[in-house]
Amino acid sequence: MKKGLIDLHIHTTYSKEGITTEPSAIIELAIIKGVETLAITDHNTTMGCIQALKYIEKNPELCEDLNFITGIEISCDTTSVMSFRDEKDHLRSSLAGGVHILGYGIDPYHQGYIDMARFYATDTGKRTLAMYKYIKRFYGISLDKDTLFSIVQDTEAQLSAKEIDEDTILDGFLVRALTTGRNAPLGRKNQYENFYKNIIRRDKVTYNDYIYRLKKTFNAVNSELDEVAKQDIFEMIALIEDSGGVAVIAHPAFYRPKRELSVADFEILSRFVDVVTSHTNSETGEFMRGVVGIELLHGSSFDDQFRFKFYDNLIKSKGLYITGGSDSHINSIKTNNLGYIRQNFSIKHLDFVDDLDKLLELGKKCTSLKKQKQKDYEILKGSTIHKNVDEQVVLYNDYKRVCASEIIESQTISKKLLSFENEISASMFALKEKLYSDIDIEKNDHKNPSTLKEWTELYKMYMQSIIDNKDVFFGNKDVFYDWLQHRLDFVKQASDELYQLSALDADNQLQKFKGVDNPHFTATRSVMREILQIVDGEIASYSAGKMLQQNIEK
Repeated sequence: MKKGLIDLHIHTTYSKEGITTEPSAIIELAIIKGVETLAITDHNTTMGCIQALKYIEKNPELCEDLNFITGIEISCDTTSVMSFRDEKDHLRSSLAGGVHILGYGIDPYHQGYIDMARFYATDTGKRTLAMYKYIKRFYGISLDKDTLFSIVQDTEAQLSAKEIDEDTILDGFLVRALTTGRNAPLGRKNQYENFYKNIIRRDKVTYNDYIYRLKKTFNAVNSELDEVAKQDIFEMIALIEDSGGVAVIAHPAFYRPKRELSVADFEILSRFVDVVTSHTNSETGEFMRGVVGIELLHGSSFDDQFRFKFYDNLIKSKGLYITGGSDSHINSIKTNNLGYIRQNFSIKHLDFVDDLDKLLELGKKCTSLKKQKQKDYEILKGSTIHKNVDEQVVLYNDYKRVCASEIIESQTISKKLLSFENEISASMFALKEKLYSDIDIEKNDHKNPSTLKEWTELYKMYMQSIIDNKDVFFGNKDVFYDWLQHRLDFVKQASDELYQLSALDADNQLQKFKGVDNPHFTATRSVMREILQIVDGEIASYSAGKMLQQNIEK
């Protein structure tokens, strides 16, 4: 077992974002902190890794015990993977906004990374990447980026000069992009006219969407520009593999609904992982290892036990590796959190690190024989036993060994369900106070019967979703039913209090309005009974199965 800490996600000044810590300082801080295995993963550039390697070469004695892994974190566009919209064009997943892919063990001097750093260094370069992506997405045409850079630069100058109106300038951009340069895909005028007649004119929806993206890109500034300048995920995975590295999905908790729990969103993430692992290009037949791991051990993963369990189960079911890192953006030595993924918790052992050398060696030895490459990868993948995260990863809080799940042990239920339970309890308490005080409970505020009904219906929806997908959220049935028993206790107590509340309201109604039932109370009691039946039935089924199993064992 490794003695030092592990941190596979660190940023330097080359990631910008206000970071003030140079790569050389990162190396020094990591050694002081006791980090033994370290990866610098700057955004869309390997310049930080290059500087770190130079520092390590100049200071061999200081760095002799440091296992330094070259890395990068690339902002990737996901539209080439699958559709994230339903039949009504409603957004179905936060994955539509793109993902970050970590590349480990890469050659930082690979020309692909040098070009990437060059384009990301300026606003013109970022706009070039965005327009390259959109033209390829909408029209299936890959342009020469250097030529496109010049066209974007000229267009920016035209827009700045304001000698011609914006629409005229932007309408001519596609023409110039497809017809300019020695290797232009539509170099002759009649070729472009044919393209316009048979593609653009026939598909006005796509063309209008393209024009919308075009205007958005040229008007974007700062962080907005960073959002559009994402590159195709398959191209980036291919680049990582071509440079001898392996690809890992960064911080999976970022790719989920911001407010509501959506089981469909988890299912989409699962299908997304299927596509980006062991991917074969349908056009060229080229095999890519694709994504080999997921960064489960990231601070954001521990915010909700259901998400943590889902990612854990997903990793095991797909035969992927677990990786982890602090995602440090250090602005001063005082805020040094290298090696720590959550508060005082650090990574001390990770199977991925033990097997990483084998995986990287495979990537470097793979020949152009795609079938052999796939065969070699499957052999290595099959030889690794992927354990449960609780067994695989040992975390440390100072000198105490803990399992990853212990970080979220205090979260006996999801934060979302807990908030629903708190809201239901608070609403009933407030309504009871109003009734005792003879105050109009129908007053339009956040503590009225209609609001209570809404909270209860949401609680039912979430509860049903979790029960229907218990294997997604819980790896162990006993753990799930223990959790469900706590929910049953709450529902029973809430049902009793709701009955008392309804009876108290009925007495008041009888005195004032001759016994007219409050429709919201009636509906809320009905929903609560349905929840009770759902939970009670699930527990009864589990208990019966448990008894049957015990009888069989006897």
